[in-house]
Amino acid sequence: MLKTIDVPNHIFLEEVRQHLLEGHTTTFRVRGWSMRPFLENGRDKVLLVSPQKRPVRVGEVALVLTTDNRYVLHRVVAMDAEGGCTLWGDGNVRGQETCTADNVIGVAEGFYLGRKERYLSMDSRLWRTYSWFWMRTTWLRRWMLLFYRVCFKLTVLFSRKKRH
Repeated sequence: MLKTIDVPNHIFLEEVRQHLLEGHTTTFRVRGWSMRPFLENGRDKVLLVSPQKRPVRVGEVALVLTTDNRYVLHRVVAMDAEGGCTLWGDGNVRGQETCTADNVIGVAEGFYLGRKERYLSMDSRLWRTYSWFWMRTTWLRRWMLLFYRVCFKLTVLFSRKKRH
């Protein structure tokens, strides 16, 4: 059985940056709720490659160091002519981040989702459909996230009752 080690983000993600700069891929479990409903905290994994292998584009998910010195794994919603990015977490109703082109650490190649870790490529039809829908329904985001949270809590509640 694999042992899990909890490392502070700034240390771990600097190691990820070095690993990607050397031309390797990196896979790790996501932490945080900002990419809900697509990625769940502590359950799902992201497979990252360097921006040299997979250039960042609007609609993709990228790991960046923001202009206010925070690491985030969010969707790119806009890019400027110099390659700077505006990012927005799928689970956030408001609050976007920005970064320069040099601070894009990695770009998601795919995800391992759920307990069975089913792989979903960023190039798959399912991912492209989800991205298209999510980016064009931001006006509905608050209500869709509320519905998701209620369903998630009910699922947890009923699964606890079945165990007892």
